Amino acid sequence: MKKILFTLIITTILIITNVVAEKVDCEQLEKISAKYLECKARGLGEKSKEIKLKATIGAEELKEKITTNAKDGKKKFDKSIFKEKLIKFKNSKTLIKFMEK
Repeated sequence: MKKILFTLIITTILIITNVVAEKVDCEQLEKISAKYLECKARGLGEKSKEIKLKATIGAEELKEKITTNAKDGKKKFDKSIFKEKLIKFKNSKTLIKFMEK
């Protein structure tokens, strides 16, 4: 029982320290070292995730705007006189038949 309790306490502490760990400032490291490059790469990975999330949200909003504009445009086109003329033009076989009233 003591071993299980001890193991649970240790794992909880390890998990909490990983979650609470603050962002490391890469400028404290030497710019030539491998640790500096690793730190910068980790930072770029986090930034790229944020940018990807923003782009996805922006794309969804743009898609919604386009669909609403398309629906509004279709409604306006259905109400217009131009639709009737277009249908008449498509059904006519020659230009002379189209020009006849």
